[in-house]
Amino acid sequence: MKMNMERNEIKEANRKAMPGFLLLALVGAIVGGIVGFYSAEYDVEQLAGSMKSAGAFFGKYVSSWILLAIAVITPIVGIPVYQKTKRLLLAWDGEDESICDIAEKKLNTVLMIISIAMICAFFLISATYSGGFAMIEKHLNMYVLAIVTFLIILAEGIIIQQKAVDITKIMYPEKTASVYDLKFQKKWVESCDEAEKIMIGRCAFEAFKVTNSVCGALSIILAISAMMFDIGFLPSFVVCLIWLVNQCVYCRAAAKCSKVL
Repeated sequence: MKMNMERNEIKEANRKAMPGFLLLALVGAIVGGIVGFYSAEYDVEQLAGSMKSAGAFFGKYVSSWILLAIAVITPIVGIPVYQKTKRLLLAWDGEDESICDIAEKKLNTVLMIISIAMICAFFLISATYSGGFAMIEKHLNMYVLAIVTFLIILAEGIIIQQKAVDITKIMYPEKTASVYDLKFQKKWVESCDEAEKIMIGRCAFEAFKVTNSVCGALSIILAISAMMFDIGFLPSFVVCLIWLVNQCVYCRAAAKCSKVL
């Protein structure tokens, strides 16, 4: 009897969710049909050529200067926040938890700034290299500028992250892992208490959900772009590879956790 009731509840949940799913699929089909129609009706090859020209111009003349700007702006923005946090913690009496919360928020801001800067740097150095060896010979100065500033950004990121982690150890003396340790993340998590591990798990699951949504949306956009702009399948392959790794790692970790529980 109980089993039948549970099955009915499952079927009812499916019936409630089905209209929204069908509506989303219908909207997707309509959008895809409209895009396909206008792609066939109008000359999108000219637009594709313009986009490629713009990308080439960006890689040759713009990306290197943006790298330089990031190398200058990152310490200007990140270091003052770190210094304020350090002064706050050095004056901390070890009892007022509100000070600890404020410091954690500021350190998270510092780490987010560094992460954004480093990810943008990797993208921009790739954009700079997109012209190939022929462009490197013609615009050697720009490529040298890009390489030097890219290395500076990496150094800034590593050093500021190390400083942020070291100052965190004032709040949590039990954490002794070094940023330069190849097993830093594993050792850091092992030194966390249960509440911190639960928070890490929630944040990781939120990141997992968003990554799935973004990869799904990008895979659709890139599939349409492959038809309209002749970008090839490599961009879709990269996105789907990230998506696949994300799913496989999550399922593997879930299987391990279920065995432990």
